Amino acid sequence: MSAKDIYGSSRPGQDHHRPVNAPMVIAEPRPIRHGLSRVHDIWVPALAGTTFAVLIFLAPLVAAAQTPFVQDEWKYGRRQDGPSLHYCVDERDPDLPVARKIGAAIAGALLLEPKEHTVGEDWSGEDIDQVYQVLLETCDVFLGFKLIADAYPEWLAITRGYYRASYVFVTANADWKSLADVPHSQPIGGTIGTSADIRLMQYIAALRPAERWTHYPIASDEAALGDVSRGKLAAALVWAPSFWALKKSNPDLAALHPISPRPLPQSSAEVGAVLLARETFLRANIDQAIVALTQDGTMDGILQGFGFPGAALR
Repeated sequence: MSAKDIYGSSRPGQDHHRPVNAPMVIAEPRPIRHGLSRVHDIWVPALAGTTFAVLIFLAPLVAAAQTPFVQDEWKYGRRQDGPSLHYCVDERDPDLPVARKIGAAIAGALLLEPKEHTVGEDWSGEDIDQVYQVLLETCDVFLGFKLIADAYPEWLAITRGYYRASYVFVTANADWKSLADVPHSQPIGGTIGTSADIRLMQYIAALRPAERWTHYPIASDEAALGDVSRGKLAAALVWAPSFWALKKSNPDLAALHPISPRPLPQSSAEVGAVLLARETFLRANIDQAIVALTQDGTMDGILQGFGFPGAALR
C-alpha cells in the first residue's frame, strides 16, 4: 500500500467522491492524534460528509485496537521456503513501481531472495484486519505506510522511513504560484482525513471571516483532482505521489500544476513499511538495510529513476 491516508485516498483507482454541495463544517481547532496511515493518515471511513469533530473522536481509537481475529490462526507459522523476504505491495498505491523496487532492494541488501506479493485487487477500502491477515499468511513486511508517531496498534511495528513526500496544492490556473494567489472568493478543497487537510482547516478557521476560503472535503485525491480539472474547485490539497501517478494516467489532468502552499508551511510525511510487532529481529535488519541503501545512493536512484516526487531520508 503506498503512502495512504484514509482508505486509500492516495490511490489512483478509487473515486468515492460525493458532489460538492456544502462547505466543510469546521469545529473548534483541537489537537488530534492521527491514526494508522498507509499511503493513510486516519483509519476511519472516507465519508465526504464526516465532520472534523467526528474525525477527532475516532482517530485515537486506532491505537487501542485489539489483535484482529483470524480463523485458524494456529495454522500460520514461520515460512519454510529458504532464505527469502516476502514483501507485499498494494496495486492501488500511487507509488507502486517505487515500492516494488524498494522491496527488492531491501531483500538484496539482506542477501535474501525477493518474493513480491501484490495485494489490494479484491480489497474494498482498507481494514486493519486485512493488514493483519496478509502479514500473518503472506508477507513478512508490507510496504507503503505513512509513519505517524503513536498511531499504530500494539501488534503492528513500523520500520524506518525510506522516503519523504509532500502534500501539494494543485490548480489549473497558470497565473497562480501559491495558495496566497487564490482569491478568497474561489472554493478550495482537500482530501478528507489527511493530516495536511486538517492543518489547512485549522488555518482557515483561525482567519477572519472575510479572509477565509470556502473549503470542501473531498473523499479521495482522484476526486479532488477531478474537481479542479472540471472547474469545481480553484485548488485542491492532495498527496504529491497521487498527483504524480494520476497525471501520468489521466490526460484530463494535463493542465494541472502544483503551487506553493504559502502562507502555510509545507506538509510532508515519511513513508516506510509495517510488520508484525513480534518480528523484532527482522525489523532491526530491515532498518539497517534501509540505512545502507540510503547511504549508498540506491534509494535516491530508485526515486529519481521514476521521476518520483519524494526524497530519500538522511
